[in-house]
Amino acid sequence: MSSTVHSLASTTRSRKILGTILVHLWLVLLAVTIVVPLLWMIIASFTAGKLLSGVSLIPDFSKFSLEHYIYLFTYKSQDGQPLPDFVASFLRSLEVAVLNTFVVVLFSTMAAYVFSRFRFKGRKPLLILLLLLQMFPSFMGMIALFLIFRSFGWLNQPLYFVTFYVASAVPYNVYLIRGYMRNIPMSLDEAARIDGASNLTVFFRIIFPLSVPILGFVAVNAFMQPWLDYIIPSQLLTPGKADTVALTIFRMTDPYETLIYNPMNFMAAGLLLTIPIVIVNLLSQRFIIYGMTSGADKG
Repeated sequence: MSSTVHSLASTTRSRKILGTILVHLWLVLLAVTIVVPLLWMIIASFTAGKLLSGVSLIPDFSKFSLEHYIYLFTYKSQDGQPLPDFVASFLRSLEVAVLNTFVVVLFSTMAAYVFSRFRFKGRKPLLILLLLLQMFPSFMGMIALFLIFRSFGWLNQPLYFVTFYVASAVPYNVYLIRGYMRNIPMSLDEAARIDGASNLTVFFRIIFPLSVPILGFVAVNAFMQPWLDYIIPSQLLTPGKADTVALTIFRMTDPYETLIYNPMNFMAAGLLLTIPIVIVNLLSQRFIIYGMTSGADKG
């Protein structure tokens, strides 16, 4: 009997060890998959020349150069323009991303507050409609979007892209934030209303602060949507005129763009492109605190 128990214990221990080894091997594989391309990208951005085929994972310090970064911060396709092409497109995309983040968070949160806190006629059909809108990819309406932008004179004006980004992001975020708000005790709203608070006061002074954890996630997604988008700008902007940063760096990989074609410049630009995303994630990380609302409801 004791030998059988010992055998079972030994088998269980062996399985745990094997499982641990497999998990660690999988984590190492994931780490290599992520780190190796990033490392190669960094090395390429500091290597002189144009050909990526000559870049290895082992740095060759004899080819070390800042020429690609110097190009990004100095090259101007037209005389007399105030800023270099990359810097201008970077700031242009940053403006769109920041505005989109603010509008998406505000609109989504207010709509989610209404759907989670109030009962009104047509509430369920509206929720179903929001869900149905997510079944169709946004680029299905590209032709209609182009015609609308042309009718309003918004072509080659990236700031107006926010109208499209907000319309495509709000339905999903409403469902996401609504689910979070439903876990916030209704007694907090009722206590505030007894003290004379209006719906807006309840929203901005109670619900909004308690929803900050989920809003941090929403803000990151809202920022990244226009920052990394290529499809919409490529259809609504004339190349070389009011380019977003995605269009600018894409042109660096197009062999037909003989004046700016340089994949090594693309690597340097790609690294600079990650800086705002890293900053936004770091700033939002401290807000993503699960269980923030626990204990908020006093008996």
